[in-house]
Amino acid sequence: MADHTISRRTVLQGGLAMTAALGAASIAGPALADEGDSIVAAAKGIGKTDLKAIMWSNYFVPMKGPIEEFQKATGIAITSIKDLSTPTIPQAAMAEALTRSPDFDIVHLGSEMIPSLVSAGYLEPLDEYMEKANYKMDAVGDYAQLATYDGKTYGIITDGNIFVHQLRKDLFEDADHKKKFEDKFGKALAYPKTWDDDFQQMKFFHNPEKGLYGSGNLRSRGFGYVWFLMYLYSFGGFPFDPDMKPTVNSDAGKRAIEIYLRDKEVAFPDSPSWGTSQMIPHIAAGDVYSCQYWGGLIKLQENPAKSKTAGKWTYGLVPGGEANGKPLYRAAGMPVVVLTVNRNSPHKAAAAYMACWLGTEKSSSQIVTDRVNSFNDAWTKKEMTDPRVIEAYTPGGVKAIQENLQVSAPNIFLTGNQEFVDVLDKNLGQGYIGQLKGDDVLKQIDEDFVKVVKRIGASKLKKDYKTYASIMPKATQPQPA
Repeated sequence: MADHTISRRTVLQGGLAMTAALGAASIAGPALADEGDSIVAAAKGIGKTDLKAIMWSNYFVPMKGPIEEFQKATGIAITSIKDLSTPTIPQAAMAEALTRSPDFDIVHLGSEMIPSLVSAGYLEPLDEYMEKANYKMDAVGDYAQLATYDGKTYGIITDGNIFVHQLRKDLFEDADHKKKFEDKFGKALAYPKTWDDDFQQMKFFHNPEKGLYGSGNLRSRGFGYVWFLMYLYSFGGFPFDPDMKPTVNSDAGKRAIEIYLRDKEVAFPDSPSWGTSQMIPHIAAGDVYSCQYWGGLIKLQENPAKSKTAGKWTYGLVPGGEANGKPLYRAAGMPVVVLTVNRNSPHKAAAAYMACWLGTEKSSSQIVTDRVNSFNDAWTKKEMTDPRVIEAYTPGGVKAIQENLQVSAPNIFLTGNQEFVDVLDKNLGQGYIGQLKGDDVLKQIDEDFVKVVKRIGASKLKKDYKTYASIMPKATQPQPA
């Protein structure tokens, strides 16, 4: 797509103008006036810098205010972007990496690409800049680990993508439905704790003749694999062992594929080809009973100007699986969208401090509460009590996000992520439309994974495996929010 040049306007009077005037002396010592002051001080000597980024415009628009503030204080700004949708950025970033191009200073993409881009020599480690700027990603739970690789930080989070479970409160709390459910199953209609509970409820409410479908989960290429990985993790499964032998065809994998495929019984007929742009309008319109979906949808659903179902949803922890005889909860934290810095850029220090600035509590709260461009989601500890965030997501929505962030599980965090995901997409898709049986899907995934491992190199991937395993959440279930 074409580059879109951004006019460099001076806005937001006050605030950081005072910060700029005070200089470094005023921020020394423990009592900082604002967490952004130390970033401004670190960047102050760089001078006027126009940065270029690869970024989706829908992510960029809510960042304009904070960027203009930083420009006013330091002279550093993102003045042009190459506007690409987030799913297409990995390919563009790899093309830049392979030519060692200095053209773009910042790339905004899913953190699952960090291993591949580090291996290609494209990304700058950010820890030294963060230390100099006294900046820390103060994320809920272990979420900040999803932006690290081999003990180093390579991305600053701007979008706390996390799945939350959502179900229609108006249907769930209806007295007549409660009675019919209890009469049919001999138990109360309660919030689903397991994937089996969830499916039982989706089947109960599924009524296509009245325009109501049990599930709003995605099963199309580029999306469905996220649900599969979540199911796999929740039964203690993992795609590989430490020697990089594929382990999808396992007991955990069998449960995961069962849950993945049976969703078809309660899904829209066109779900194999639907992505977010097709599914979200149906969810917001109330055509769905329940789903696991990215938390940003809450801002849309609870906006009366955009949604017919505002106030009609319950949000909570995703259902769980079981491992070693105990409940295990894993919410999909995919993609964790981060700002990364091109190590070939002549402006990498300016780019690093811009990234830190956009990750501050002040900037992030502005970004994640945008009710129109609602793709950036809350992720920091302070945002969980920020009145603006609570207003945008509702108290119940914020509680659900906080709980799920504590058990957030990553995408396949290995060099060659896109190849591994392509294997999942292809085989899960064939299983969902009936071309492969569930057991055959698992066998074929493992066979295809072996080929990818061989192409990339097992020795390299064994090193990556250590990071991948280490960034899995430590908690088996969240602490109550």
